Amino acid sequence: YYAKLYKNKKLTPLFIKEHTAQLSKRDALDYQQQFIRKEINALSCSTTFEMGVDLGDLETVFLRNIPPLPSNYAQRVGRAGRSINAAAFAITYARLNSHDFTFFERPFDMITGSIYPPKFKKNNEKILKRHIYAIALSLFLKNNPELYNHNSAVKFINEKGYVSFINWLRSNPEKLSALIKKSISLEDTDLLKKYVDTNMWVEDFVGEKGTLMILISEYEKNLGYLKKEYEKAKKVDNLILQNIFNKKIEMYEKNEFIDFLVRGNILPKYGFPVDSVELSQNISSNSFKTLNLCRDLSVAIAEYAPSSEIIADGWLYTSRYIKKPIVNNSQMKDFETGYFCECPECNSINFTNIPVGSSGILCKSCGNELKKNDFCESIEPRAGFIAEEEVLKVPMQPQEHRYKTDAFYIGDIMSKKIERLEYLCRDTKITIETTSNDSLVVRSTSVFYVCPKCGYSIADDEESKLKKYDDFKEEVLTIKKTNTKHKNPFGKGECENVELNKYYLHHEFKTDVAKLIFDCNTSCNETMLSVMYALLNSFSNTLNIEKRDINACLSPTYRNGYAGNDIIFYDSVPGGAGHSRQIIGDDGKILQLIIKNAVDALINCDCEPSCYHCLRSYENQKFHEILDRKKAKDFLVTLLDEEKQPINNSY
Repeated sequence: YYAKLYKNKKLTPLFIKEHTAQLSKRDALDYQQQFIRKEINALSCSTTFEMGVDLGDLETVFLRNIPPLPSNYAQRVGRAGRSINAAAFAITYARLNSHDFTFFERPFDMITGSIYPPKFKKNNEKILKRHIYAIALSLFLKNNPELYNHNSAVKFINEKGYVSFINWLRSNPEKLSALIKKSISLEDTDLLKKYVDTNMWVEDFVGEKGTLMILISEYEKNLGYLKKEYEKAKKVDNLILQNIFNKKIEMYEKNEFIDFLVRGNILPKYGFPVDSVELSQNISSNSFKTLNLCRDLSVAIAEYAPSSEIIADGWLYTSRYIKKPIVNNSQMKDFETGYFCECPECNSINFTNIPVGSSGILCKSCGNELKKNDFCESIEPRAGFIAEEEVLKVPMQPQEHRYKTDAFYIGDIMSKKIERLEYLCRDTKITIETTSNDSLVVRSTSVFYVCPKCGYSIADDEESKLKKYDDFKEEVLTIKKTNTKHKNPFGKGECENVELNKYYLHHEFKTDVAKLIFDCNTSCNETMLSVMYALLNSFSNTLNIEKRDINACLSPTYRNGYAGNDIIFYDSVPGGAGHSRQIIGDDGKILQLIIKNAVDALINCDCEPSCYHCLRSYENQKFHEILDRKKAKDFLVTLLDEEKQPINNSY
C-alpha cells in the first residue's frame, strides 16, 4: 500500500511555516499570502492567529495541546470551516500532564463547556483615575517642558518640581477641567461629579495620602536610607559596602520619568510597555533574522531565562545573557537588583529592593532578626535578554531547558490601606484587609550564575557548562563561580571578567490586594492551598470576574507563637483594577456568599481528591496532586454562619 502511495504522482509535499507574533510583519504577511496561494500547506500559529487574518477556506486545525478553557477551544477550532464550501476538521493532541489527561477522558467538558460572556465596566474608578492623572501630567509638562527634560525624573522628583505641579492642580486650571470633560464620558453621576464636574480627585492624587505623594515619600525614604548606610560604611572604612550603596544611590537618582510613574501606578501601565522585555539576537550571529521575541517580564524570567531554548521561524535560539540597561546610548549601568531571604523561623519570604545594611532588618511576619548574609541577591532583568551566538536548526526532540516561577506577597508599608473588616463567624475571627498599590513579586525557582560586567549567565542545572570550571565540585549554594572565561555579547572578544555571581531572577509589581486572615489553625499547606483555590474559583464565578484577571497566593505568617498562612487575592490586571477589593463589600456579606458558593461546589462534587469541577484549573497544574476537595470543604463549612457578629469596620 505504502509503496504504491509513494509512487503516486498525486503525492504532494507538506511545506510548513511559522506564523506568530515573533515574526516581522513583512514575513508574516508573506507567509499568509503563500498559504492562501497554497504554496505553503500548513502554518504553525500562535493562539491569537485569527486576529485580523483572512485565510479564506481554512479546512483543518490541529491543536498541539488542550486549551485552558472551552472559550479558548471554541476560538481556535472555530477558525476552520467558516466558508460554506469548507468541511471543517479539528484534532486535538493531549500532552502528558494533568490538565490534558482530564479532558482526554472527558472531551465533551471542553467541546461543549460553558463560555462566560465578556464583561466590560466603563465606570471602573481605579482605571479611570490613572487616565485622569495622565491627562493632568500631560498638560502640565506641555507647559513646563524643562521639568520633563527628555524623560529624566531628576528635575520633577529629585529637585522637587512636583511642588509646582501640586500648586498648579490646586489652582483649578480651567484648561485642565475642559480637557478632562472632553476626554471622559461617564454615565455614573457620582463619578461625573468627582472626576469631571469638580476637582475632588486632586486630593486622592496629591493630598497627604494621595497616590503621587505616597510614591514620592517612599522614594525619598529609601534614598535617605541608602545615604545613611553609605555614611555608616564610610565611617568604618568598609569599601565594599560603600561601593554597594554608592552605586544604588546613583541608580536611584537617575530615574526615567515615565518608568517611575508607570511602576508607581500613576499612569496606565498598558499604555507604556515597561514590563515587556525582548530576547535579542546576538550581533555576532551568522544567522540574523528580523524577529520580535517579546514577553511580559513576569513570563520572560521563566521563558527567556538564561539557557532557555526558544524556537522562532524554524530556528532554535538559546538565551545566554541578561542584558544590562543602557544610558546615554552607550554606557551600561548596573542591573536592577533586589534581595530575598526565607526566614528560618517562620519560612516567610522577605524581599527588599534596596541593599540590607549592617544592622539587618526584621522579618515581616515573625519579627526575627535577618542579617545581611541571610539574603540572596536577585536581578530584575528590565532590559531583557540576549541569545547565544550559535543558532541551530530545530531538533526533533523538545527543548531541554524550561524554567518556572513562584509568586510571593511581599507587602508594602507605603501601600494605600483602603478598608479593614473583622467579624466573628462561630468561633473563628475573620479579618479582611484591602490595599491599593501593594507589592507582589514573581521569582525564578532556579538560580543563575551571572557575569556582573557583561551579563553572561549559566543556569544552576547546566552541568555541561559548569563542569568546565575548576570549582564545579562546590555546592550549588555557593556565592560565586570562578575561572569562567566567556565571550561578551557585543562581539567575538572575551569578557575581561571571569567571576560569575549567584542571582535569582524576579519581577516586582504593584496591584490591588485583599488579604484574608483566619484566626484558627492554618498551618497545613495542602488544606490552605485547597481552600485558596476553592475561594478563588467561587470569587470569579460569584462576581463575574474573568478568571485570569484575579489570582491568589498563600502568605506564610506567624501569630500567637504559631506558623500559619494568610490568603492573598490580587488583581492580575496591570496596576490593578479593583477586582480583589470587592470581597470586602456589604460588611462581609459578599465574602459569606463566596464561601457558601465554594462549599456548594465542593459538596456537589464526588471526586477524589479533586477535579476541574471543584478545585483544579489550567493555571494550578503543579498543585493538582495535593489539592483536596474534602479538606477544603471541612475548613470552609465551619465558616458558614448567617448570624455573624461584626467586630470592626474601618476605612
